[in-house]
Amino acid sequence: MQKKVLLVAFSVLLLSAMIAPAAAGPSDVVIKVGDWFRYTAKVTQWISTDPFLPEGYIGPLSLADNNTNSILYTVTAITPFGTAKNVTFSITYNWKNGSVTTSTLEETISTANTNIFMIGSNMTAGQLISDTYDFLGMGFFDYPPRFVNRTFNLGTRPTNECNYTVEIFGAMYDYHMWWDQVTGVRVYYWNHGVVPAMFSAEYTYTVVYELIGSSISGVLIPDLTGPLMLATSMTITVSIILHKRKRISF
Repeated sequence: MQKKVLLVAFSVLLLSAMIAPAAAGPSDVVIKVGDWFRYTAKVTQWISTDPFLPEGYIGPLSLADNNTNSILYTVTAITPFGTAKNVTFSITYNWKNGSVTTSTLEETISTANTNIFMIGSNMTAGQLISDTYDFLGMGFFDYPPRFVNRTFNLGTRPTNECNYTVEIFGAMYDYHMWWDQVTGVRVYYWNHGVVPAMFSAEYTYTVVYELIGSSISGVLIPDLTGPLMLATSMTITVSIILHKRKRISF
């Protein structure tokens, strides 16, 4: 039972890395109440002897977002929080079955935040995004400090990038994230991992979130035909060769 609780906690961690923010250096917020950002979420790889999302599935909860047509984040409040600011989002999930559900996300733009949906505006390469954090409070697993690895032009728009890998019980999870530099809003998220067999068969997955629309003029929707997509394709190919398991395409 304790092992299952820990697995659920890790699942929440992997999800939170996709839908929440962390920031550092500048904790400035330039977006305003009423601004909105629309994303798509898609599982681009699933390799397992089990079917996609089998009964009793425990793993990166974000895989379930594959059943959405889009996810809309709308800013409803921006409030001071010490030396940082809290940004509250109303999240609307538009599901493929036609239903709509909502939730609320409150993010503190500071280095104390372990999640990375939004970072401080106008951050530059080398600045700290999120500090080391013991997310379970048990002293045996720390999320590593994460930094802006580089700033590059995505089209005509400066974009911040962070790539990192975490190890959880011997399994490696890779992350690629891009944020619009001026607004600090995330425009792209890529997560890949191989989850060991426990309550289900081992599975390999890749999840992609990308910005497809925004109320802010000029915030760039990623061109995914470049080097990162090539790297993603190579990762998928290598995984297929190594695991030689059934693949479901989406």
